[in-house]
Amino acid sequence: MFASRVLRMAVTKTSTGLVGLKVNPNARQDLIKIYRRTLEEVKVLPSEAKNYRNAVEQITNFRLNVVESNEDEDVIERKINCGQLEELIEQAEDELSVIPVYLEHKLWESPVEAAE
Repeated sequence: MFASRVLRMAVTKTSTGLVGLKVNPNARQDLIKIYRRTLEEVKVLPSEAKNYRNAVEQITNFRLNVVESNEDEDVIERKINCGQLEELIEQAEDELSVIPVYLEHKLWESPVEAAE
């Protein structure tokens, strides 16, 4: 088991196998930064947006815990089960871009409330 782990660490990923998605050699560290930033930025949402905020916090906290407690990328990918680390980075960046839009357009309000 130890020998295979050492061998795995010696092999570096050269491709994600996904067109347009390059290998990120610092994917784990980048994910930690993005997840922490997400948890900070989501705090600006008002109490009316608690459902969205709670969902973002739960998912992000789960993923952050997995990434922080595991150094092996394969283990992280398997436990989160939503793609490669590079895909997780894209997902996290997408979520970060949604937060200001959600706030600006008050998406917690129903369309009827917004029209009045």
